Amino acid sequence: MALMRQTAAVFLAVFVLVAVWFTTPHLEIFVLIIILYLMVLFIFKFEHPKSTARIYRDDAKPIKMPTTGGEGKSVVVVGGGISGLSAAKYLIQAGCNVTLLEQRDIVGGNNDPYLENGEHLSTTVIITLPAQQPHYLQLCRDYGLEQTPHEFEDQKGSIVFGDREFNTKMGSGIGGFLKFIYREASLKELFDGFIIFWKFYRQFKLRPESNKSVADVLGKRLVNSTVFTHFYMPWVGINTWCRFEDVERQPAHVFASFIFEYALTVDIRDKTAKFKEDHWCVLDGRLIHAMRDELLANERFTQSLSTKVEKINRLENGSLTVTSTAGENWSCDAVIVATQPTQARPMLDEVAPKILMDELEKWKQMDCYVLFHTDFSDIGNRPWLHQTHKNQTTGNYYITNTIKPVMGDLNAKYLITYVYNTDNYLDFKANQMDETTMVKLYEPKLPIFNLENSVDRNTVWREIDSQCTDVFWTQACRSGLQYHNNGIVSAKRVVRGVLGLDW
Repeated sequence: MALMRQTAAVFLAVFVLVAVWFTTPHLEIFVLIIILYLMVLFIFKFEHPKSTARIYRDDAKPIKMPTTGGEGKSVVVVGGGISGLSAAKYLIQAGCNVTLLEQRDIVGGNNDPYLENGEHLSTTVIITLPAQQPHYLQLCRDYGLEQTPHEFEDQKGSIVFGDREFNTKMGSGIGGFLKFIYREASLKELFDGFIIFWKFYRQFKLRPESNKSVADVLGKRLVNSTVFTHFYMPWVGINTWCRFEDVERQPAHVFASFIFEYALTVDIRDKTAKFKEDHWCVLDGRLIHAMRDELLANERFTQSLSTKVEKINRLENGSLTVTSTAGENWSCDAVIVATQPTQARPMLDEVAPKILMDELEKWKQMDCYVLFHTDFSDIGNRPWLHQTHKNQTTGNYYITNTIKPVMGDLNAKYLITYVYNTDNYLDFKANQMDETTMVKLYEPKLPIFNLENSVDRNTVWREIDSQCTDVFWTQACRSGLQYHNNGIVSAKRVVRGVLGLDW
């Protein structure tokens, strides 16, 4: 699909140039058009070697995982989300004996599926773009899991913009996006929107990754413009865990990553992606369950659910002991903690290298509320709805995203709404929805990206992992947005460290 689009673009460009040649009476004008075309082509093809885009390119490369080297080695993995399960899988593959400890009564982390009559329904995580997530895609292929695209057909979602609604199809591409903006926006909104778009693109691909925040890059006028507060924030901010109070501390390249890595993709990461794999697809928990079932079938794997780890100690003989709040103990040669940073710190405090603890101190945690409900009064038959609300108690703006578990399902029974912060959740529940329609409430904890913890991540974490010998930490947020692919990449790198290998 990606190759077809690129080929079509080349043929179109050649056709246009030939047409201009035959219709332009002055050679100078034709030469000027060629120069302008080459300049635009250069801007969209050039990639700074230290840019965020290059980091994503490097992260997309295959990582060879050992099938030997762990024989006789015992490892405890703390945390049963995608990071912990991936780590356990590759440790078992290398021959290790693995014990997985999970605080909840199920594995899955923030990806907590709602099961109804055996059917998986997405809840806290709903969307994946497999062509941009090659490590996730390969793992799905390994388990024989076929991707399930969100089939939008002619359905359009909405971004509520003041007293107007912008209606467009998700995944319409840059061309469709620009056409939509031109059709819907005022001249001032067009100007502001384009400048914001360009500034983020420049930060993502044309400049080295830096510690500039969203507010630093946009400036006071643009960050307070309605096109940013009511368009970019509900569209992008909701997906990068950026609240309005975070615009001065979230790195601009993190915000831009969602736009150009996922929403308006400029570079396909997995060129082998087939039909369906290059579409927006449902993320519904099947991979979590497939990994769990494979692990449970292995005699070298054990798991203990409803187990909260209190501390990790290193004994005089060099071995490690993991102790739960219930007083249970597990002895092992190595530990991988695969939890949120704030949960990991007290466990690792006495055994982890200082460089790791210093890095974990940089991460704070955000309260997120995911409402699984049946209130269709706002969304109607649309597949998704992004909104900006004003909290009636605090007077501050906040953003929400309401979406169907399978967005093309016209007969959907349930909806998912994401809200950040307790104050905003209480306001939304009281003033924006019918509380009686609530089916289930999920409360995933999200790490807050800031200028201290999210710049030049691979350099930072390569050095930290090199100084870890028997105690490691991994999470998706180590390598960018907290998506499944990032969790798998980070887990692979840490497992190689446990086995005495470099990245």
